[in-house]
Amino acid sequence: TGYVKQLNDHLWEGRYSPVWPDGKKHSRNVYGRTEEECEEKLKALILEMNAEIAALRSGASTEYPDGVSPKKKAIAAYLRENPGVTNKSKIARDLNMNRTTVQKYYDEVQAEF
Repeated sequence: TGYVKQLNDHLWEGRYSPVWPDGKKHSRNVYGRTEEECEEKLKALILEMNAEIAALRSGASTEYPDGVSPKKKAIAAYLRENPGVTNKSKIARDLNMNRTTVQKYYDEVQAEF
């Protein structure tokens, strides 16, 4: 669930912070002029984010939320295209990245597949 708070006389903020399949929290906010408007927007946001998370977990979607490292996205895309490649040095060479960067994200990306 998210929460709603009043920022000032004419503005309410709703926030939802679920844990994504990459193990990190990614927050999103909605704003409204009334508490009721903000709650409605927050309900829609929660449904949208839960659908995105479910799609990522099922493999139906490969698009990561904002805030995910572009390098991690590149590694995930590479591993989807080349599922048999496990050599981190080769992945690093093919993506023009440092091997330690590949090591950092490799296990996280593999766990999500």
